[in-house]
Amino acid sequence: MKEHEIDKASSFGAVRARLLALAYRMLGSRAEAEDIVQDVWLKWHLADTREVQTPAAWLTTLTTRAAIDRLRNVQRERESQATGWLPEPWLDEVAPSAEELALRAAEMSYGVMLLLERLKPDERAAFVLHEAFDCDYGEIAAILERTPASCRQIVHRAKVRLQRAGAPLQRPDAQVHARIVERLRSALKTQDRASLLELFSDTPEVVSDEPVCAPLNVLARPAASVRADVATNLPGAPAKARARPSVRAQESAFGDWMEKLTSLARQASHAELVSVDGAPSIALLIEGEVVALIDVSTEGSHNGRTSGEVYGRSPDGLVCGLTSGAEKIVSLRAVTNASRLQAANRVLGRTAVTELLARIGRRSLDSIAMGCDFPVDVYA
Repeated sequence: MKEHEIDKASSFGAVRARLLALAYRMLGSRAEAEDIVQDVWLKWHLADTREVQTPAAWLTTLTTRAAIDRLRNVQRERESQATGWLPEPWLDEVAPSAEELALRAAEMSYGVMLLLERLKPDERAAFVLHEAFDCDYGEIAAILERTPASCRQIVHRAKVRLQRAGAPLQRPDAQVHARIVERLRSALKTQDRASLLELFSDTPEVVSDEPVCAPLNVLARPAASVRADVATNLPGAPAKARARPSVRAQESAFGDWMEKLTSLARQASHAELVSVDGAPSIALLIEGEVVALIDVSTEGSHNGRTSGEVYGRSPDGLVCGLTSGAEKIVSLRAVTNASRLQAANRVLGRTAVTELLARIGRRSLDSIAMGCDFPVDVYA
């Protein structure tokens, strides 16, 4: 290999993880991101780059533009799908790769990733570059071939659109969020419907990439009234207190999505807490394979008024900062599409566990220090 080819490979290798993280943030698909980065490598390898003074900037520009072009195509494809589309969850690994470390550096919650779908490709690129990769407006202008002032306006407009859609201004308190996710996992595992209902706000939003959830308009009825109806229809409740058939029908409509989700949880052999983009989520496993990943957004609720440390909507629809209160789930996302769970299964699935046990078997167990937080029960 010639010296300039070695330099090319070295320059590309130094920023590959960052390029993959950028493409993933743009496209919401690890497979699409890997394709983009591979195409960029081929162009970089074939191009005459001896005059390129800053390879990282050149490669970032090429990756962003390729992702914008690809995003324009896939957005049309996603809009035509009969079922919903959700970003592919990036499951955090026990031993982080360079790509995962780059993704963590460009921290952006899964809920925000979903809302990015509402942005136009140029808006998404400018927002991701500025918010996740700390690019200044001059750098963004060079990539998008616009003026810095125009890019500043694009990012501002994107923020407003995301805030109106309910994007959180900041990550939730880690301990608070983990606690409510654990309560959700426990309620799904024990099939405790009453406890499940208590976890949700009055008007929760549920999104799925498969038809496991009812349309969002069935969620319009406040969850508080549903909880009251559940209580009055429990076995043993006084006859006068029991709800009329029409009320039960409303409760059934509200709970349709939950019934399907709990049915999936009932089939699952395990409901495990996992980390997705640095936040706790729930993985449902059947016969050692991940069949669903559940991610939630939470906020506080106190005396019927919205409050919390995460976010909430003001009457005009804008997101505002809040104070502390009882935590509630305001939105839930269920990823069940097998193709979008492939990466998760490479980390957590049966094959990954089998390979880990095989590696352990090839070594002397005496040479391996396993703490109480070892990720797999090697005796299971």
